[in-house]
Amino acid sequence: MKEIPINKRFALGWYNEGVTHLNIREYEEAMGFFEKALAIIPDHPDFLIGKGEVLFAIGNYAEAYRIFAKVLEKEPENVRALLRAGTALMQLNRYAEAVALFEQGIAVNDYNGELWLGKGIAQFHLNLREEATASLRKAGRYKPNQPAIWYYLSKIETSDEAAVNHLLRGYRLDATNLDILLDLIERLLKLQRNSEAFELCKKASVINPENPRLRLLTDRCGMG
Repeated sequence: MKEIPINKRFALGWYNEGVTHLNIREYEEAMGFFEKALAIIPDHPDFLIGKGEVLFAIGNYAEAYRIFAKVLEKEPENVRALLRAGTALMQLNRYAEAVALFEQGIAVNDYNGELWLGKGIAQFHLNLREEATASLRKAGRYKPNQPAIWYYLSKIETSDEAAVNHLLRGYRLDATNLDILLDLIERLLKLQRNSEAFELCKKASVINPENPRLRLLTDRCGMG
């Protein structure tokens, strides 16, 4: 964290309170503490990033990106800001710009799995399948516990068997991820592994029984 003058260290306490509330999804309270910290040190990068993370969490991606970009104006090699800014751009469907920011971050820290993951997802949406595969595999090397790695690798796979292996790995990391579950059920049905698909349909129905895609799949699983 950037050095804080001794006479302003109490602002750090407000920042830490903001982080605590952000982590438990109390966004209004988190924003209040970040704003108090910023009132004391308006340009502190960590305080700004905290505010941007709240904005991102409540779905205000354009404003979140503006805040992260403000940090990058003064600290163009701030990896955390580069990661957050790139992620916000992806939510705005600005994938090429996101790739550029992730690459900027990777130039600073080549071992950051989240940056490689972001780059791979953005490349996937740009239909750069080979490049996306390489980036996602890098992400898997550095931070393999991210379900999104295995989800996107499965979407690139043409082999149902290989896709199932990726999805099973993602499912083991996050058994409540409905996107992974539904893709896994569909691939299993294609492989005629119907009993496995049936069991996963039951689990998905507990998570969100009203999901339209799941309702179609439950019919195919014989649960209709």
